[in-house]
Amino acid sequence: MTTGGFDPNQGHQPFGAQPQGEHRYGQQSSEQQFDSGQAFGTAPFAQPDFGFDTSRPGELLPRLGARVIDGLIVGIPTAIVTTIISLALGSVLGSVVGALLTAAAVVGYFVLLETTRGQTPGKQLFGLRVVGPNGGLPTQQQSLVRNSFYVLSALGGLPLIGLLFGLLGTVAAIVIGVTINSSPTKQGKHDELAGGTRVVQG
Repeated sequence: MTTGGFDPNQGHQPFGAQPQGEHRYGQQSSEQQFDSGQAFGTAPFAQPDFGFDTSRPGELLPRLGARVIDGLIVGIPTAIVTTIISLALGSVLGSVVGALLTAAAVVGYFVLLETTRGQTPGKQLFGLRVVGPNGGLPTQQQSLVRNSFYVLSALGGLPLIGLLFGLLGTVAAIVIGVTINSSPTKQGKHDELAGGTRVVQG
């Protein structure tokens, strides 16, 4: 019984207890707390969007334009080097070394850029990208197969048998162009041989 004086038990709370109706600094209320299903790290990882629609195949004319640009980029410096080699080694040996060097440079150019970036400067200029059968970057083997027809054209610089290789290279280019144009997915014969690679338009 109190007599109107001070009651020492009135309003007394254990040490460290939080007063009702108050929140500590930085503490969230029950309405502000995250739902357990939204905990950090549970959101699915979003795949990066490179701006390429894999359902839109690259048309023949832009692909041809990209090949011309890339041919100039890799062909001009290669021609200068092979000319110097031919002058240094003589016409026959220089032609053989030059043809092999040209084949390696051209195929290596496409394989390196397609497998690391998905596009060469020519394809980038025309908004094109090479993708593998599963939609990612093509493997080195796939890119090597789809660009191996360049070897035929490059070996056209060989003495004696060069004319045959040049003719085969021309035939291969025509077959690839015809099959690209007639395919609903714009996949050429070289894409088919590479396991189903595709060129898509951005």
